[in-house]
Amino acid sequence: MPHETGTLHRIDAVALDVDGTIAGADHVVSARTAAAIAAVRDAGIPVFLLTGRSRRSVLGLARELGLRNRVAAANGSVAFDPVTDEDTRVATMSPADVAAAVALHRSTGLALTWWERDTIWVDAAGLAADELIALGEAPDAIRVGDPSGIRPDTTLKMMLHGTPGALDAAAPEVRAALPDAARSMDTFWEFVAPDAHKWAALQHLLDGRIDPAHVLGIGDGGNDVPWLSRIGHPVAMGNARDEVKALARHHTLHHADDGAAVVLEELAARLPRPRR
Repeated sequence: MPHETGTLHRIDAVALDVDGTIAGADHVVSARTAAAIAAVRDAGIPVFLLTGRSRRSVLGLARELGLRNRVAAANGSVAFDPVTDEDTRVATMSPADVAAAVALHRSTGLALTWWERDTIWVDAAGLAADELIALGEAPDAIRVGDPSGIRPDTTLKMMLHGTPGALDAAAPEVRAALPDAARSMDTFWEFVAPDAHKWAALQHLLDGRIDPAHVLGIGDGGNDVPWLSRIGHPVAMGNARDEVKALARHHTLHHADDGAAVVLEELAARLPRPRR
């Protein structure tokens, strides 16, 4: 899809997904994208991270990018201040939803992973853990556990992992059991508390002081649809899922081609230069 940002009027904040968006095909934020984020940040525009990555991963990334405003991790289940490392919002899963996700794991044969504040659990060593590490999660944060011992009061999110075909085949059963499930990536079904999606997290981050109509957001996955559909300037990556492209007002290049940087560079060029 060709680059087409359209007209960017009155941007008071920027919200960014990470994997498939500001992170490249290697799951690392490129120097170009980091510089574009810095240019927007230095112009006085808050840059909010809204990602499914773990809290630990997002803390490191936010500090690398020099962000001083609050950010959200685990698909919106936790928000925190990267400067003080203090949580400002935590939403854990209900016992019923945890039980439903475990039942889906057993009936579909898909791998299961469940996330706590500092630990990512997997039901077995293998492809799910390998993909999480490839996505930038720390190997020492991933542990093998027994799904029967999951504690809902500490569980931020759960995911089923498998091939795209296996996840497609499981879709009717997943939707029937957990209607709010999101296809965060082609290989993951993702479950969080009803009030823990990215839109709820973004509302928390905006804190009533910034109108969503004046937010520019960039994303690529199904779990980006609820919040992108409610802001003034939703941008779809070239690699975005069809449902994201359908709602976007603006489109950019593939994440492997620094598509997010293209949009942020254009925005930064329109903003007043910071005083030195």
